[in-house]
Amino acid sequence: MIKNIFKRLTDDLKEHYKLYIFYIIILIVSVIPVDYYIFSPGGLINIEDRIIIDNSFKSEGSFNMTYVTSRNATIMTYLLSYIIPNWDKVALNTRRIDNESKEDILSRGQVYLKETSYDAVIAAFKEAGKDYKIKSNNLTITHIFSYANTNVQVGDIIKSINNEKVNSGIDISNILLNFNENDEIKITVLRGNKVIDCYAKVKILENKKIIGIYMAMVKDVETVPEVKFVFKDSESGSSRGLMCALDIYNKITEEDLTKGNVIAGTGSIDEDGNVGSIDGVKYKLIGAVKNKAKIFIVPDENYEEAEKIKNEKKYDIKLIKANNLHQVIEELRNR
Repeated sequence: MIKNIFKRLTDDLKEHYKLYIFYIIILIVSVIPVDYYIFSPGGLINIEDRIIIDNSFKSEGSFNMTYVTSRNATIMTYLLSYIIPNWDKVALNTRRIDNESKEDILSRGQVYLKETSYDAVIAAFKEAGKDYKIKSNNLTITHIFSYANTNVQVGDIIKSINNEKVNSGIDISNILLNFNENDEIKITVLRGNKVIDCYAKVKILENKKIIGIYMAMVKDVETVPEVKFVFKDSESGSSRGLMCALDIYNKITEEDLTKGNVIAGTGSIDEDGNVGSIDGVKYKLIGAVKNKAKIFIVPDENYEEAEKIKNEKKYDIKLIKANNLHQVIEELRNR
């Protein structure tokens, strides 16, 4: 019986070997990765589902984050990007600092997500004239350079250096003044829920004593009512900051800025409400239009690009140029 099965298989292989070779080639080009991302238009995420505030005021419309659909490129998707509209290949090195891995890129983006989210809380409560309290400033590692000699990790929160508490990058720079090149220092970090003692060796670069890391200040903010974020593990980056601030403001004040509209947008924000530029405006605007948004809010520095795309494609959507949170609120209020 086994001989009969084997014979049928070999006969079929001989007769259809070209087809089998074709299938193998398709399989190979479908799974072998190349050092690129494929970017394409994304969609909308209703922030109502991402920010929870008890007893908040309700909206007739919605504030929506926009996003870029990003996938790791394979040989096949790389080739398809030449023929599918709005599929663009982007070299991984353009998204990478130094030689960081894809995992570190995602971890860095998740730190920025936390940073901008809590800056959005502060900006919204400031604008609404409501109290907030910064309980702590968490100095969080976002990148480790290849020349660094250390065992800290991206996402670690630095608590102290040689048992001396630190609250900022300036604190670290001042401590390093007391050490020489190649001296080893102890860095105590919070990693997950564990306090861990790590090490780093002092380097000198451009006459400055450093340990070879980038950091972000992630604030722990206390408010009444409490603001809770519900973001997915796959979500990252700072480009949702402005829309988060608008949704928070709308939830803690009686006026409904949405006026029943689907409002989409993008832009980072700092705790003073200043709006920063972002990447991927093309994909975000296309996604907003496809999902029936009536208004698209875009940072000042990205406005010209968005306006060009709108005019070229004859999109029926209102653009709002964003400089700061207060100005955007006034434009939504008075439109």
